[in-house]
Formats: sequence, structure tokens, C-alpha cells
Amino acid sequence: MTDTAPADNPEDYIRVQLVDDETLIWAGQPDRAAFASSNPFRSVFGRVVLIIGAVMVYMALDAMAVNPRSPGAFGLLFGIVFIIFGGGLALKNFENWWCAPSTYYGVTDKRAIILRVKPWFKIQNFGNHQIAFVASEPYGNEGLGNVLFANEPFGRMRALRAAVGFWGVANPDVAKDSLQLLKDSFEY
Repeated sequence: MTDTAPADNPEDYIRVQLVDDETLIWAGQPDRAAFASSNPFRSVFGRVVLIIGAVMVYMALDAMAVNPRSPGAFGLLFGIVFIIFGGGLALKNFENWWCAPSTYYGVTDKRAIILRVKPWFKIQNFGNHQIAFVASEPYGNEGLGNVLFANEPFGRMRALRAAVGFWGVANPDVAKDSLQLLKDSFEY
């Protein structure tokens, strides 16, 4: 890998991350709206938890104002935890919207890559053995599509595990075919 700053197109950003004899098959960038709406359930669940936390804090502060010896401090602590957890989930859609212009997708002959270069560097690699399925769905009227290929490998709550994929990409059929080729190259 090199540390040179590439030009502003997906292929150049992904090529910087290639190792040894890797070959880039496909590269793209997400549509901002599609990437922001990639997991609406997580956002709604986060808002509900945030509201529950705010109510817990309000009730705890009210109880502690009436009786300083009340166990309202526990409600206050749990409410703060709920607010932090719920707020993080609720803001994930905004984070995706904000980071979409600096997010790049790539498929090589060895892995699928999701790369974010700003505001902080983050790279996710999915080898051919980690691609559980390849599915494509249209998004909008401009020929864009979502290409899904895995579930988040972290988290125990199944409902909060988002689908992993390339959101709102141009030429989704090419991306799907590239991912299917990568998935099929896995030797059992």
C-alpha cells in the first residue's frame, strides 16, 4: 500500500488499498440518499431508546428534587446510558449521509472493499468466504441500485445488524456480477 493522495474518483482510491497481485474488477461510490437510508429500523429503534432515556432522566431528576434520598440516581444513570446508546443509533443515518461523498466501494479478485477516507479513515474488507449472498435491488429512478452481500459480523441483536453492501451505486448489475464472481471463487 502506498500513502500517495489519489485523484477524486473511486478507482484511484481503491487502487491505493490493493496489495501485491490484487486486481480491481469494479469500483463505485454510494448515492447519498441511498446510503443514509441503508438501515431505517436502526434509526427508529435508536429514537425510541433515546426518548425512553430522556423520560428516565426527567423522572429521576424530578424524584431526586422531591426526595434527595430516593433511588432516582439509578434511573438517572440508566437514562444517561439509554440516551447515549439511542442517540448513537439515531445519528447513524446522518453519519452515513455526511460520509457518503468520501466513501468508496470496490471489488477485487480477492475481496470486497468498503473504504471511507473522511472524516476518519475506515476500511472494511470482505473476503470471498465472508460473502454470504449476493442480492441486488433497484433504488430510485436513475438506474441506481443497492447490492447487498453480507450482514454485519458484529452485534448480538439480530434486528440491529444491518445488511452490508454497496448502496445506491451506478451500474448495480456490474457490481452484482463482480461480487458473484468473487463469491463463486471460494473453494470449500
